[in-house]
Amino acid sequence: MNKDVIIICQSIYHGNTMKLARALSGKLQCRLITASEALLADLSDYKIVGLASGIYFTSHHPEIMAIVDRLNANHKTFIISTRGRPYLGNYHAALKDALTNKGIEIIGQFSTKGYDCTGPFNLIRGGNKGRPNEKDELRGIKFIDKIMPEYIQDLTAVPNGRNVSIAPQCVGCGSCIAICPMHVFDIKSNRAEVINEQECIHCGLCQKECPDQSILIHHTTRELIEIVKRHSRRKSL
Repeated sequence: MNKDVIIICQSIYHGNTMKLARALSGKLQCRLITASEALLADLSDYKIVGLASGIYFTSHHPEIMAIVDRLNANHKTFIISTRGRPYLGNYHAALKDALTNKGIEIIGQFSTKGYDCTGPFNLIRGGNKGRPNEKDELRGIKFIDKIMPEYIQDLTAVPNGRNVSIAPQCVGCGSCIAICPMHVFDIKSNRAEVINEQECIHCGLCQKECPDQSILIHHTTRELIEIVKRHSRRKSL
């Protein structure tokens, strides 16, 4: 696992920002925790801290703002957000000001639209439906490639399947086996392996439950359609 970088995310509405943060942490193979967890954690050993949340009214979640007090000038940071409105505007300003006032370097910022059911969006049953989507995640990954190329992990070094990868830090804890409803995984030589990828429905439970964030599920829209076709005649698990 990448021990230099951590992403701290508070995503309390539709999980928009957590979806994005999970894709970025998978690319970096770094730890991803909530702001509530971070307020109780020791962040001193990390070199780069990602701060992520939805935009609530005009700024990041208050607990993300509180994380700034736990950081120092030795840290570098990057800022992530999802928002309901079309343009970012000054929504990152409060967090940027707080970091700058402590002498903390900001190496980049990224924002994208997120599904929003507040205010006038209720009239159309929510704005930005389906966002962040696959293209948003890919743009986020390109952002990570640009600001931290030295930390990008080559997941193809351990190809377990076309769409499901197991990163080198896997310790074979078995959480993926316990949670997977389709029996996709097995443990061999003290690490997880994909043994039945055709049965995978890309539900994401294994990725969510993996304590070391060793599992990355990646797919195109066309591949998701193929999964639906492949399982369309099933009656039950």
